[in-house]
Amino acid sequence: MPAPHEELRRAPLPNAMGHVVLAFAERVLSPGDLAGLREQLWRSRTYLYVTPGPALVQRALEGFPPDVRALGERCPFHRYDARGGGGYWPDRNEIWLAAGVETYEGLRQVRLSACHELFHFVCWNEPRYRADEDRGFARLRRVLAQSREVMNAYPRYRDWITGSFLRQGDHANVVEYFADIPTNFRDVAELPPAIATHFAPLISGGPFSPDFDRDLIAEPYDLAAFQRSLSP
Repeated sequence: MPAPHEELRRAPLPNAMGHVVLAFAERVLSPGDLAGLREQLWRSRTYLYVTPGPALVQRALEGFPPDVRALGERCPFHRYDARGGGGYWPDRNEIWLAAGVETYEGLRQVRLSACHELFHFVCWNEPRYRADEDRGFARLRRVLAQSREVMNAYPRYRDWITGSFLRQGDHANVVEYFADIPTNFRDVAELPPAIATHFAPLISGGPFSPDFDRDLIAEPYDLAAFQRSLSP
């Protein structure tokens, strides 16, 4: 989809009141009743609460290393009039996230969605990860190949790969994998060692591996081959 161009503006007071209502509804309603409420709200295209972009960046990156948070805070982050969707547009180096995510997907989900998109921004703007992306993620793909034999020793990661990530079809690609790892794994101990080391600068503040930039050239990327490299 093309990037949106018009940001949704919200008055602070009704937005704050909407947050109270939404948090209460999520806490007390059954899943069925909450789904029914959401459908009623959508008939009038109502957004109970829309987190302002800068505040959402801070909440989404809470707990990450300071330099990651500082980089993320440079990202132009906009909300637009839609029930769901959005993304990071590298040509504009900015994120647009639908205003309906809080109301129609949940207050927790909006932080996860924002976090995912922010790590696309981080990859594009952190020089060493950007260099790897420009090589077709050659370093990351080598790390994944090295990790395949040991992934059964990391059951949460293995189950996420087989039960969630690989079920996304064409969306289960290397670009989305990069953003998904720090979004879904805040503890590098849950990841195979080579993958943990690759993402440590983003998740735990660890150093880049000494060979991060060495002896790698761009390699052809094939989606099917990439997905096979992830399968246990």
